[in-house]
Amino acid sequence: MRLALPITAALAAGALGLAAGQAIGFTAHRHRPALGPSAAAVAAELHGLPQHALSLGSASAPVTVDEYADLICGPCAAASRRVLAPAIASFVRADAARFVFEPIVESPRSQRYALGAYSAGTQRKGWSDVLLAYAESRGNGRGPAYGARALARAVGVRSRRWRSLVRRKAWERMIEQSARVALLGGFTSYPVFIVKGPGIKRSTQPDHRSVIILTAPTLAQLTQAIVTAEPPA
Repeated sequence: MRLALPITAALAAGALGLAAGQAIGFTAHRHRPALGPSAAAVAAELHGLPQHALSLGSASAPVTVDEYADLICGPCAAASRRVLAPAIASFVRADAARFVFEPIVESPRSQRYALGAYSAGTQRKGWSDVLLAYAESRGNGRGPAYGARALARAVGVRSRRWRSLVRRKAWERMIEQSARVALLGGFTSYPVFIVKGPGIKRSTQPDHRSVIILTAPTLAQLTQAIVTAEPPA
């Protein structure tokens, strides 16, 4: 389904709070053994796939899929398991598409996870961090049962480096940019996928867009969008 709706006041307020440089604390968490199986499953899912910052897949892939999502969002976690995982297996592994995660922040807690994912991305573990956060989601907007630091440790980042980078102002500016895109796009629910590629023709898209915008799509809908965006045969 394509979106053309006004942004929520909460998202706008979150962007303003970030712009003001609100202080965010990171509570220490011990690594819990229960994270092990989920972390191992994520490692297997992403094994051999290139990660750079919060980008997953080959930089030369013809199709790019930007995912706008909150890391404590229940529907986003469900989409990660039901839609994103098989799409990664089908298209990222074939070098047909790359996925870029764009964190949406609507609360201080979701900001902690977003900053944690950006910091993990400096060690090529950004997508590992994102998928583990969703794998450990408790649903109903409660997010993972573990803190941002525990997730980072579980995916194998160097803790000292992660801690030294997690509060970089650059991450807050990037979150602000994601919020601006959401504002301009009128996104009111998540996840939102923006699919870009040479096969998309402006004349066939609403408002003559050169992208396809989907909110909470099924696997079939996301698959069709990616196939449409692939280079013409």
